Amino acid sequence: MKTTTASARTLVIIDCDERTENMLRKCLNRLGIGVSTLCRDAGSLPSEALGVVIELDQFESPMALAEARDRGIHIVALSHHETLSQIQCAIRMGATAMLNKPITQSSVYTTLMMAQGLREQLNRLERENGELMQANLARPAISKAVARLMIDCGIDEQEAFERIRALSMSLNLSIEAICRDIETHTPPLRIRK
Repeated sequence: MKTTTASARTLVIIDCDERTENMLRKCLNRLGIGVSTLCRDAGSLPSEALGVVIELDQFESPMALAEARDRGIHIVALSHHETLSQIQCAIRMGATAMLNKPITQSSVYTTLMMAQGLREQLNRLERENGELMQANLARPAISKAVARLMIDCGIDEQEAFERIRALSMSLNLSIEAICRDIETHTPPLRIRK
């Protein structure tokens, strides 16, 4: 791996030919972005990498691409032609933007901003999806706790959930934690009259 500019922001150029690499390096240096290169999976991405540019036509670094996807950094696909097959290939790779030749400083800047914006949006959506998934997984525990309170205390569903919610707020614990505690409480409380 070859690195030129020591910067807090580094873009990794993967599997590019020398001419393309020099053009990208020139544009990125003008933008104040450090550059490192990687060819044929020889090494790993630097920790300060803000993104990668991958040459589609010469791609030979699947491990570096997988690392970029796992780290959630933006991926820019670089190609000679913007054909449907190239766009589909870029999408399969996880690219959030596409840079076409000839390379200019304004096209590099625009592409990087688009890739960064879309990657941030994807990361946010993935976080929200994870939170919704966790909430969905907690639904059976909430249902069991509500049912248990309904039976043990002789109250309706709305009152049972309201009690769980109030207890959650007063103890500053999540509703899921309160429901787990209710579920693990072994002896039934019996109906109170």
